[in-house]
Amino acid sequence: MIGDSDIQVWLETQAATQPGVIVPYVQSAVDKRLSFRVRVIREGRSGRSEISQGGSIFTAAAQATPLGKMSLNVKDGDICEIELTLTEAGKPTDMYRFDCPR
Repeated sequence: MIGDSDIQVWLETQAATQPGVIVPYVQSAVDKRLSFRVRVIREGRSGRSEISQGGSIFTAAAQATPLGKMSLNVKDGDICEIELTLTEAGKPTDMYRFDCPR
């Protein structure tokens, strides 16, 4: 994480479903317009795959804002990571990494 102390990021997961579903959220202490990119990298017996989505959001102070929804199919033995990058006014502000839900 690069670190902007007024921003919080987390994943809501529904791993019990197949495929699993993740919803990244961002919340800021102040109003902000942010750009984001969510990237999932998975390596396993069937090879390597990468999916990503991005966009721009306005996050109102102290309100959780979802960044979309992604479906994941992660098998035992797979290596899988979720990377979330935030930028503000074209400059990177934060990068977060999460393990994929199982």
